[in-house]
Amino acid sequence: MTKKDEENRLAIQIKNDIISGKYRAGEWLKQADLESSYQANRFETRMALSDLAARKIISHIPNRGYRVINPSDKEREDLYQVRTLLETAAAKLAVQKANAKDIDELQTIVDLFEDAIEHQTKDSLIALNMEFHNRFYSISCNDILCQQIEEMRHRGLPGRQGSWTTVAGSRASNQDHREMVEKLRIKDVEGVSYIVYRHLNRWREFSTPNSSQN
Repeated sequence: MTKKDEENRLAIQIKNDIISGKYRAGEWLKQADLESSYQANRFETRMALSDLAARKIISHIPNRGYRVINPSDKEREDLYQVRTLLETAAAKLAVQKANAKDIDELQTIVDLFEDAIEHQTKDSLIALNMEFHNRFYSISCNDILCQQIEEMRHRGLPGRQGSWTTVAGSRASNQDHREMVEKLRIKDVEGVSYIVYRHLNRWREFSTPNSSQN
């Protein structure tokens, strides 16, 4: 593994732990603690933190260090608006390019999510949700668009609990996934655009501030 690969691995690990809620929104990330937790050296840790700051997942405060982002209500609203534009555009491209294999793979993830609602942890639901959306938008065959969507999604997660805190929220979210797959199957461009829009707003409806936050 090259030094660059190691830096990327560390940035991904820290990012995933932020997304999962290990680090709270606004929490300071002490470099010495990160080095110990992830068995990384000082250079690798600094590079990983710089990468995450560039992606707006953490903030760099001059002369103080790095902390997990904690978007304001206005910033979060702006993120949702940008996500809506990007994700509906990617969904329309996916309709044009989806084949039977793509649809079968998405359907498998939907079925796994449904089973996980009753039998798996919230972390498992988060992982399956990420897998579904990454696979769905990858069908657009536009890597830049997919990267922007993923980064916007990650920037909006710290400080909020998603729709999977209740069974009703989990089922509503997966019903949207199921309908998105069906719209791909029947090549309904406007239909899939509407479902994606509804899905984003449904997530916002069920999403609430973390109880640990002020």
